[in-house]
Amino acid sequence: MLGERLFAAATAALLALALAGCGSPPSGGAAGEEASAQLAHVPGGTADVEYDAATRTLTVAVHVTGVMPGMVLAPRIRQGDCGAGSGDVIDALTLTAADSHGVVEATARVVGIEAVPMTAALEFAPATAPSAAPLFCGDLNGQTGMVHLVPAGGPSGTASLDLDPATRTLTVRLVVQGLVPNSTHPTHIHQGSCAVQGPMAFPLPVLQADAHGRATLHATVSGVTRLGRWYVNVHRGPDMKGGGAAPVSCGDVTPA
Repeated sequence: MLGERLFAAATAALLALALAGCGSPPSGGAAGEEASAQLAHVPGGTADVEYDAATRTLTVAVHVTGVMPGMVLAPRIRQGDCGAGSGDVIDALTLTAADSHGVVEATARVVGIEAVPMTAALEFAPATAPSAAPLFCGDLNGQTGMVHLVPAGGPSGTASLDLDPATRTLTVRLVVQGLVPNSTHPTHIHQGSCAVQGPMAFPLPVLQADAHGRATLHATVSGVTRLGRWYVNVHRGPDMKGGGAAPVSCGDVTPA
């Protein structure tokens, strides 16, 4: 009887160990890593609008991210709203430049103005082409407070990233819509975030839009050991020369 009880206990222990090991990776193996990114049009940010009636001074403090690092911007206040196209310029503000991370922190003052303009647009265009369409814009409505500076339309999309540690291979799938039809765009994975841009980590194939402004990309990157603090950046193109390096769509990579 004692032998039978010992045999039964040993069998139960072996069965428990077998069940515990089901579904686990083999000894020394490692599970894959997954991540994703939601791409949105950039740049954009906020403006804090204040008005001092005693000195008739309008003060605008701007915080914007997603600008091409080092790009100089030409801000202006013009009649009309952001969706109404061009209007007469009320005041041209001081040129301002993005820092090495693509962040703009600037304060502009307009002296001798009667109030916060009604039905006016605060917009920012490249200093190299000040008459071009603005990169981002916010509507002024005669009130002080925060104004959202939003991109002037553009592409959005999704990205999925799958890392196989065994082969050190990163698989990237990217879908973007809202591009200029038949346009081409350099695309990269960068270190950092859309708000604080960093250096390129991995180049991806050039993104090619179809006649409807939609593009898909499927690529593999070798020699990757782990997922990092990354973001996916789609550039204006068609190459990285001059303004072609400006970001037009960006998404922070978030582990699944």
